[in-house]
Amino acid sequence: MSAWRRRLEQLPDRRPELPLRPGPVSNGEFLPPPPTAADRRVADAVLERVEVAARRNGIERRRFLQSSAGVAASLVVFNACSRDGAPTSAPTTARPGSTTTTGPGGTFVTPEPEDVAACEEALAGDEFIFDVHTHHVVPDGPWRENARRIASMVAGLVPEGCTETDPYRCLDRTAYLHDMFLASDTTIALLSDVPNSGPLDAPVPWEEKRETRRLAAALSTPGADRVLLHDVIAPNFGDLSMRLGEMERTAGTLEVAAFKVYTAWGPDGRGFALDDPAVGIPVVEKARELGVRIMCGHKGLPLLEFDRANNGPRDFVALSRRYPDMDFVIYHGAYEIQTTEGPYDPAAARLGVDSLVRALEEHGVGPNENVWAELGTTWRETLSNPDEAAHTVGKLLRHVGEDRVLWGTDGVWYGSPQPQIMAFRAFQISPELQERFGYPALTDELKAKVFGGNAAALFGVDVEATRCALDRDSLTVARAEHASLVTEGAIPTPWQARGPLTRREVFAWLSSMRAPWTP
Repeated sequence: MSAWRRRLEQLPDRRPELPLRPGPVSNGEFLPPPPTAADRRVADAVLERVEVAARRNGIERRRFLQSSAGVAASLVVFNACSRDGAPTSAPTTARPGSTTTTGPGGTFVTPEPEDVAACEEALAGDEFIFDVHTHHVVPDGPWRENARRIASMVAGLVPEGCTETDPYRCLDRTAYLHDMFLASDTTIALLSDVPNSGPLDAPVPWEEKRETRRLAAALSTPGADRVLLHDVIAPNFGDLSMRLGEMERTAGTLEVAAFKVYTAWGPDGRGFALDDPAVGIPVVEKARELGVRIMCGHKGLPLLEFDRANNGPRDFVALSRRYPDMDFVIYHGAYEIQTTEGPYDPAAARLGVDSLVRALEEHGVGPNENVWAELGTTWRETLSNPDEAAHTVGKLLRHVGEDRVLWGTDGVWYGSPQPQIMAFRAFQISPELQERFGYPALTDELKAKVFGGNAAALFGVDVEATRCALDRDSLTVARAEHASLVTEGAIPTPWQARGPLTRREVFAWLSSMRAPWTP
């Protein structure tokens, strides 16, 4: 018996972690409201349903929760609560003029959780999944002293089952490899970072991102990328010319897939607009000059210190008209936790996805042009209220375009993204909402676009060639081995606590594959 398993068995019998917790679950970039009474009732209902299904199958409750059937149990309860008219989460403030849909809205199509085999089959898939929003940290970096607010934020994201002496090790690049490529169906990931003012404040400085990419490449077929890289730029900190010089240096490595900015982040709580001629335009012009034609920006989900005046999508949408040869990606789709998304209401479009739709309308940007929307945390936050999720996803697909919505999960902040993937596979927008609001049907073909086809087009990735190249690489083989170990019971928590795959054990696993990489 492993030391990890012995420690686990010595823990008191505590409430098990759900694969998909109802209500707000922060990615660290915002302070969620506490669970409502409705959230707690939904969580209790999920556990009750799991208890019954697990008993019928002769499976221990915690293990059942870590299966596809455990995810299905959550989705079945979310459906029921939505139909009963009991919201699973309440907004902190009501949006003026907001309306709710009383008829059928979003729903999860899944077998009953008692049928474990059917759930495993129904929630499985072989899509090309390109996650454009992922994170990890470098535990030994100077950021822990230089950016204590960020360090505190990240500390709150450490998984419950972490047994490392240094908890940040449970969010490092080995945990990242496990969560993204062994414990989920993700094919390719784009590694990002949190708001920072430069390398000394960054949980993953540029050179460390390159190390992660190198490790993933060492375990993959030569020439097939598993990890692409963001370079986060903070032009409003310090000397702008130095920031532009940093862009030149990183672009010179030929590893910058896109530049990313946090326009609401800045000294003394003051952000900037990307279309500001003094601060933002020089960054866009430099990226364009360097041949990096993708600009990404965090919009919505404000940190406590964020400048709300510069947290909306207007500047990105405006720039899309000025630079038609570039692409502008709105991270989080401008979703705000303070709103409950419903049908688009132009009269009240101050926050959330509606603010993005209004900006598109005001600047004459139609669907499938050079503005893109990403779903990281947005999908995770809305899925426990299927009607809200239907309006959120439906509005983005209708107004931004079916070819312009990108899959993102904010992994590894939530552990493995596999439960989010399973939930999206099962999700449907009702015919009623499609007819009333012009939302598209979530066909398998459309979901495949969102999961990876759209991002592949944006980043110039050949889907079929990449899938063929990665078919038998070390990570693909390890994923199959990992799945068999989970089935056999050797890895008790594949999603939340990451099982026995501590940093040391992951390195031992990777070493056994004779990867030409050393930490």
